[in-house]
Amino acid sequence: MRAEGVKVSIIMPSLNVAGYIDEAIASVRKQTLEDIETICVDAGSTDGTREIIAKHASEDSRVKVIDSPVKSYGYQVNAGIDAARGEYIAILETDDYVDPEMYGSLYDAASSGKHDYVKCDYDAYFMDDNGERDFSRRHVGRSEDLYHDTFIPKEYPDIAFDDWYLWNGIYSADFLRSNNIRFSETPGAAFQDIGFLHRTTSKARSVRYIDRSLYRYCVSRPEASSNSDRTISYIRQEYGSLFEETGDAEYGLLYRRLAKSLVRACMNSSDEYLASDDAKEMLGWLRLRLIEGVECGYITVDMLPSGMRETYAHLIPENDLLEYRKRRADDFCTFLGKGHPIVIFGCGIYGREAHEYIRQLGLDASCFMDNSHALWDKSVGGLTVRKPQMLPEMPGDTRYIVANENHANEIAAQIGEFVADDRIMIF
Repeated sequence: MRAEGVKVSIIMPSLNVAGYIDEAIASVRKQTLEDIETICVDAGSTDGTREIIAKHASEDSRVKVIDSPVKSYGYQVNAGIDAARGEYIAILETDDYVDPEMYGSLYDAASSGKHDYVKCDYDAYFMDDNGERDFSRRHVGRSEDLYHDTFIPKEYPDIAFDDWYLWNGIYSADFLRSNNIRFSETPGAAFQDIGFLHRTTSKARSVRYIDRSLYRYCVSRPEASSNSDRTISYIRQEYGSLFEETGDAEYGLLYRRLAKSLVRACMNSSDEYLASDDAKEMLGWLRLRLIEGVECGYITVDMLPSGMRETYAHLIPENDLLEYRKRRADDFCTFLGKGHPIVIFGCGIYGREAHEYIRQLGLDASCFMDNSHALWDKSVGGLTVRKPQMLPEMPGDTRYIVANENHANEIAAQIGEFVADDRIMIF
């Protein structure tokens, strides 16, 4: 039921996020768009989260509280959708926050064309060792052309690699309800957005991206459920439903999204879990779906972001993934050697993962290097970020690890202008 004057309903599912949620709700209350409602759906927090929500609700009548009897991100968001009264619906993760102009800018763009949804760019941030935030802008669309006009997502299936999150957008309530777009209500909070993302991209007929970064995404919360070692089982649940309901016209989107989901899950899972019977069963089903996609021409290794291609190539052959990971660790140890300075080029998500991987090998990186001016001379994860102009000044035995999802080959070529190829390796 839509209330007169409510333009955007912001749903905030929470469970034990007391250290973050105050900033998240405060950022919504500061929106320049005043005709909003905030629907906080808490699943029984015991760390003070519920009390923080109640305080905001007592101070601002636009903040509503729903107590969820189920600890399920999907169940909580669905409860919020059912209660929402706005023209558009947004989802704000409770460990993130938004720019004051976020929802006003998206609503203006959405309502001007009656779009199914509108999304913006976002800034991902890490906390450095001093508690300061290092921000890095991320684009929702790889092609600049997508920012300049309305488009139909399934006509651009590669957006399944880039349009990867749901929280940097607002969605027409009528669009969601008329297409029965809901979340899976499985326990926990990992990867239940996959189905929502696929359904919105496959059903939408009018979408806009705006060329502004308005969402602030925290990527360094270690207790986040997306860091679970069981992500492969969550992915199997989501795609099991999607393959049953997806039509031929949307397979391009679905297979691309599956490929990225599975590669990322395998990259983040431990060897112990990948060797388990549970993982083998899940991987078997998912691998067969990918093979079908390859045979039908929906997915090839060259379509993937460059930083994922090698893992993908070893994922398809049965029983090759663990052997590849062992060879990869051996290759990295041989490449890095003992006593050589190590530079990680790229200090975003991939860079942080590379840094941790090098630590697990018993080695220490010397510094990060990055093309972002804003990061130069800052400390990220205990390492100083150097500018690429310092490449000619680095010691001659330095080893370079390229850590970037979409531009690894270009960065390797950039380093290669000053460094021999045998001193460069893509993570």
